[in-house]
Amino acid sequence: MNRLTRFAAKVCLGLLFCLALAPQQSEAHLAKWGSWEITHRNLMKLFPEADPNGWRIKRYQYSDSEVKLLEAELGFELYPEDKLPEFFIASDAQGNFLGVAIFIDPRTKPKILDGGILTLEVGIGVNAEGKINRIKVYDYRGNVALAQDAFLNQLRGRELDSNFKMGTGGLVAVAGEPEESQLVGNAAREALLLMKVALGRRDG
Repeated sequence: MNRLTRFAAKVCLGLLFCLALAPQQSEAHLAKWGSWEITHRNLMKLFPEADPNGWRIKRYQYSDSEVKLLEAELGFELYPEDKLPEFFIASDAQGNFLGVAIFIDPRTKPKILDGGILTLEVGIGVNAEGKINRIKVYDYRGNVALAQDAFLNQLRGRELDSNFKMGTGGLVAVAGEPEESQLVGNAAREALLLMKVALGRRDG
């Protein structure tokens, strides 16, 4: 068993999520960064306690049946690149599994601000218990409150069967940014679901 396989096995043991959910509308697709330097910098914001040199990439291809399951749960069709996700496995300096990270762009319909496209790129880190460890919003040009911990920390500790709807269950949207606030919540739930289907332990 090689090192990557051992990490994948730890992921499967650590991510025990629940799939018994009502479908929620959430449109998104995976975000891509232009270089490992940028990717690494953004990963360390999700797991600052991780060994900087210990990150591993787990690539996965969803089967047709898994794609159907995901699309039914998420309420939209996956982009081709979404069917081949990359999960980033975090470990500490001793090699202990910390969690999994993924980047999601939760906006499919372009939004214009000051003549340019307003991007919304969200990083989600999930710990070994299958709960949100941290969420970060990168280089957002709208209301900066959307990228600050006062808003994002509301989602920490939530798991797949938690509530992610803004305005309910203690979740408060950023003033003037109700749509973007909900998109961040949607991205968190989607990350949990993508990880469950790709990495979660299967019975039998």
